[in-house]
Amino acid sequence: MPAGVCVIKQEGKTVMVGRLSYFRIGTVLCSLCEEMESAVATRPWFVKAHAEYLDQLKVKRQRLGLG
Repeated sequence: MPAGVCVIKQEGKTVMVGRLSYFRIGTVLCSLCEEMESAVATRPWFVKAHAEYLDQLKVKRQRLGLG
């Protein structure tokens, strides 16, 4: 689950503040968390950041010989 960032308007520009972090979750999300996850997942900045994160994981696995 992504966490740690927010988007603000500054001088007419949209700025992302914070550091995008990922936390593994092994439980069922409550309805509020499901709504937040759904809202974030449709944001273009998140889609791009998530794709970059997945690319980094892929390279890390290849370097470690995990596939």
